[in-house]
Amino acid sequence: MNSDYWYKFAKDIVQLYQVLFITPWVKGEEHIPEGPKIIVGNHSLASDPFILPLIFHDKLHFLIEHELFNVRFIGRLLELADQIPVVRGRGLEALRTASQKLVAGDSVVVFPEGRLNHGEQLYRAHSGAALLASRTGAPVLPVGFYTPPNFVHIFRSKLKDREAVGGWQFGGPLFVNIGNPLRLVQESSGYMALRAFTDQMMVAVTNLINEIRSSAPALPRGS
Repeated sequence: MNSDYWYKFAKDIVQLYQVLFITPWVKGEEHIPEGPKIIVGNHSLASDPFILPLIFHDKLHFLIEHELFNVRFIGRLLELADQIPVVRGRGLEALRTASQKLVAGDSVVVFPEGRLNHGEQLYRAHSGAALLASRTGAPVLPVGFYTPPNFVHIFRSKLKDREAVGGWQFGGPLFVNIGNPLRLVQESSGYMALRAFTDQMMVAVTNLINEIRSSAPALPRGS
């Protein structure tokens, strides 16, 4: 069985999770461009990315820390579904693989913070997504996630020799705000150009979060 089968199988699993535990509110779907794209967003909860395969119809390849590929069942499923492991100190290898997926017509998901922020202030973003955009010319699509804190549960686990802390959503709404696509004006891999574009896309993500957070109380919950 090829990776498309396993991607669909993984998608069915996350859809079950969504049906059981999440009420999605999605804004800005009209901004989604056709063709391959680089999706970037804030990384508040471990469960936030699950909604993306249900929104986007093209095949998504997530850049995921490689330790998760060592977790029983989950890691094997990630591998079979053709997701991309990111090994610390070897990020360029992951970006090369991501470039190949974009050239093949699929889309890539990058969380530029590189770690969970647990719904607090965003961390300074890495420039990998900008470098990917400069190499492929693919548009960058900013996405903001927001879950009301009372629906978040924190879990602690072990990933090899370190403690992993992650928030998961159980019940309530997940607000997703999709912004306008961004393009790197200068297709340059110079540090200053990449840094400026990285800052630009994270400002866009921050604005999307603030917009959906301010409107969230006005939306009915649990429906």
